[in-house]
Amino acid sequence: MTTLWISIFTLLQFIWLWALIAHLKSNQIDPTDKICWTVVLCVLNLLGLLLYILIGPTEDEAYGSEEALKKAINEGRR
Repeated sequence: MTTLWISIFTLLQFIWLWALIAHLKSNQIDPTDKICWTVVLCVLNLLGLLLYILIGPTEDEAYGSEEALKKAINEGRR
């Protein structure tokens, strides 16, 4: 039984690491959001992973629309 829990925990840690690397590689997320989500992922670890999966930014929704992206670029946010 202990081996099962260790295996599950190890798998969750690999998923956490994959999510952190994918998040840091993403260029379409606002830099402020990237910093905040990085802190959440690192400090809360598995709970942070769950939050990131459930409510975290997706690349499609990072700026909402093409117009929002253009506006952000013009304002110097990127």
